[in-house]
Amino acid sequence: MITLIASFWRNIRCSFSRSEWVLRLLRLSRLKRHADAPGLVMVQIDGFSLTQFQRAAQKGHMPFLNSRLQEEQYVLHSFYSGLPSNTPNVQGELFYGVKTCVPAFNFMDRKSGQPVKMFDAPYVTSVETQLKTQGSGLLAGGSSYSNIFTGEAKEAHFCWGKMGWDGVLHAVNPLVLPFLVLLYMDIFIKTFLLLVIELYVAVFESIRGISKGRLVLKELDIIWLRVLICVFLREMVVAGACMDIRRGLPVVHLNFLGYDEQAHCRGPSSPFAHWALEGIDDAIKHINHAIDHSPYRKYDLWVYSDHGQAKTTPYFIKYGRTLEDAIKELFGADSGALVTAMGPVGHVYLKERPDEDKTMHFAQRLVEETGIPLVLTRQGAGKVAAWTPGGCFVLPDDGPQVFGEHHPFLEDMKEDIIRMCYHPDAGDWILAGWCEGQDAISLSIEYGAHAGANPEETGAFALIPSDVLVESNRGKNYLRPEDLRKTAENFLHQKTFFRFFDPSPKPKIAQTLRVMSYNVHGCQGMDGFISIDRIARVITRYNPDVIALQELDAGRLRSAGVDQAERIARRLEMSFQFHPAFRYKDEQYGNAILSRYPMGLVKQEALPKLSDKKFYEPRAAIWAVVDYQGLKINIINTHLSVWPREQAVQIRALLSKDWLQHPDCHGPLILCGDMNMTPGSPVYKEICKKLKDSQSILVGHRPSQTWFAGYPFRRIDHIFVTPDFHVTSIHTVHTALAKSASDHLPLIVDFGLKQEVPA
Repeated sequence: MITLIASFWRNIRCSFSRSEWVLRLLRLSRLKRHADAPGLVMVQIDGFSLTQFQRAAQKGHMPFLNSRLQEEQYVLHSFYSGLPSNTPNVQGELFYGVKTCVPAFNFMDRKSGQPVKMFDAPYVTSVETQLKTQGSGLLAGGSSYSNIFTGEAKEAHFCWGKMGWDGVLHAVNPLVLPFLVLLYMDIFIKTFLLLVIELYVAVFESIRGISKGRLVLKELDIIWLRVLICVFLREMVVAGACMDIRRGLPVVHLNFLGYDEQAHCRGPSSPFAHWALEGIDDAIKHINHAIDHSPYRKYDLWVYSDHGQAKTTPYFIKYGRTLEDAIKELFGADSGALVTAMGPVGHVYLKERPDEDKTMHFAQRLVEETGIPLVLTRQGAGKVAAWTPGGCFVLPDDGPQVFGEHHPFLEDMKEDIIRMCYHPDAGDWILAGWCEGQDAISLSIEYGAHAGANPEETGAFALIPSDVLVESNRGKNYLRPEDLRKTAENFLHQKTFFRFFDPSPKPKIAQTLRVMSYNVHGCQGMDGFISIDRIARVITRYNPDVIALQELDAGRLRSAGVDQAERIARRLEMSFQFHPAFRYKDEQYGNAILSRYPMGLVKQEALPKLSDKKFYEPRAAIWAVVDYQGLKINIINTHLSVWPREQAVQIRALLSKDWLQHPDCHGPLILCGDMNMTPGSPVYKEICKKLKDSQSILVGHRPSQTWFAGYPFRRIDHIFVTPDFHVTSIHTVHTALAKSASDHLPLIVDFGLKQEVPA
C-alpha cells in the first residue's frame, strides 16, 4: 500500500513538475523507454585536479560530491588526461576514441598556414568532422552542453561548434515565452542575486589583484568571465540538462567551466577559484534530483574532470618580456618565426622546416637564452629530443630524467608526448613550461595553467558508482579517456557493466562472512517500476558473501516470465536456491538464498498457518548449508506472517525439531529474513531465548530501522545467530538507490567466527 501511495504521489509530482510543462510548451520530443532502460549523465568539471578535489572535499566546498563517496558507494578513480592535457584532446579521446587530436589549444593549421584556437567555431567543426571518420560519437542520440565537441549528440548547446537553443526558440510560439519566464522565475531571481554577489566578489578580487601588481586589463577580464561563466552559463546548462533527463535522452554530457576560468586567474588552490566549486556542487545536486525523478530511464550520474591545473608564474611576470619578443630576438625579426602559445605549451613555426642541425641548435638556445624549461623537437624514427637546463635527452627512453621517475603517468605520457610532437600541425619546436626540477611557468598570462606534463595538469579524477565495471585492460591503477569511453559504451549498450564478484574464496586469514538480508518486494521500487537490475546493483555495491532475499517473483504476471532469483544470481555470479512460498497459475512467489561459496539445499517447506485464517498469505522457509572454506554454516531464510498469532505458530515450528532442533542442524547457524516483528514483541523474545539478535550484540551499535525504505521507522528485518559468531560490523543501506529499489532497506552484517576455519 505504501508503495502504491508513493508511486501515485510521484506520478502526480512529475505530471505537474516545471520540466514537464516546459517540455509541453516547447513541444520537445521524448524518448519513452521502459523505466529500467539505462541512461547516463556525465558531468565534466573543467580543470579540476584530483588533488584539488580532495582538498575541496576536506574543506567542505563540495558536500554533495563528497556524499557520493561517503554514503552512495562511489569510487574515486585517478584519471590521466593524456597530452596535451586540455579539453579538446580529452573530449576527442572520450567522444571518438582518438588520442591527441590537436597538438595544443592554440597552434598553426599547416594546410592554411593560419594560427587557430580551439574556440574558433569553423575550425572546431573541421576537427570534429575528421574525428567522425575515425570513431563513432559517444553522445549519439543524446545531448551535449558547454563542450568543445558535440560528440555527435542529437542536440548540442553552448558547444564551440554549435551555440544555444536557436532551433528550439525559433519554433516556439512567441505567446509561450511569458509562460516560460514565469515557470523559471525562481531561477531568474536566483541567477540575478548570484550575479550581484559574484559581481561584487569579482570586483573586490580584481582590485586586490591590481594592488598586488597584477595586470590591470587581465584583472578586469575576470569580472565578466566570473559573472558569465560561473553563474549564467552554469544555470542555463543545468536547466537544459534537467529537461533532457525528463525527456529520456540516453546520454547527457555537460561541462562546467567556472572553476577552470577562475583558477587561470588566481591559481588552482585560491579561494577565488574554490568559490566557484560550491556553485558547481549545488548544480550537480540539482541534476541528481532530476535523475531521481526520471520517468523513462534509470540514469547513472558520473562525475569526472578532464585535467587539472598547475600553479604557474606567467612568463611575462618572470622575465619582464613577452614570449613573442623573446622568440623574435632569438630568431631575428626577419625570420618569419610564428609563435602560438597558451598555458604552458607553445609551438614555434618557421616558413620552411629547418634541418636537423638548425633544429637542435635553436632548441638548445631556446632553453639557455629564453628560459623555457623544456623544448621538444622531432628526431626521426619515432624519437624526440628533449632539451632541458640539465642537457639533451631522448624520449621515450629518457622519460624519467625529463619528467621524474615517480611521475604517476610516466609510461602513458611517454607515448603521448611522441604522438603530440609528431602531430601534423605540431611546431618545429614545442615549448613546455615544466620539466622535472623546474618551477612551472605559463607562456601566457595565467597563474594556473594546463596542457603540459606536470602531475597536477595531467592528474584528474573520475567519480563512478562502485558496481560499474570500469574498462581498463592496461593493467594501470588509473584511467584515461579511452577507458571511460569503453565503460560508458558498455553501460549504455547494456553489455557487461556490473563489477562482478571475485568467485575465488577469500583469504582464510580474513575469516569474515558478510551476510545480507533483503526484502526486494518483487523488485518493484518505490517509484512503482519493476527493476531486477536495480536490485542487483544495490547488492553489488556491498559485496556480500551470502544473501537472503524475500518476496521474489518467478512468473508471467509481474515479472514477464523472468525468474528474478535466477536473474539476480546470474548478475552477481553466485549460486542460488529458490523456494516458492506459493504458486498461482504460472506465478511463483517466495524466498531465495544466494552464495558466493559452495552451497547445498537441506530443506524448503511451507510454514504452518492458522486453521481459521486460510485466506492469509502462505509463508515458507528455506534452509541451505554454505561451505565456508571447509566450515559448514547453516542458513535459514524466512518471511513470516504479519499477524502476531500466526507469527507465533511459525516461530514455534522454526524452533522445533523440524528446523533448528533437527539433528542435521548443528554448528554455526544464521536465521534471517523479513520477520514482520519488532524488538520486544513476544515472538521476538521467543527467538532470543535460542539465538542472538546481531543488531543487539554489537557494542556501541544503535539498531537501525529497515522499513519502509523512504522513511524507515520499524525494525522488522532481522539476522539472528548462534554463539559461534561474533559481529564485527552492521550496516543498513540508506543510499538513494536502495531507497528507490524496494520498500525495505537491506540489512548487512559482517561476522567473525569464534572457531577456526579448517586448514
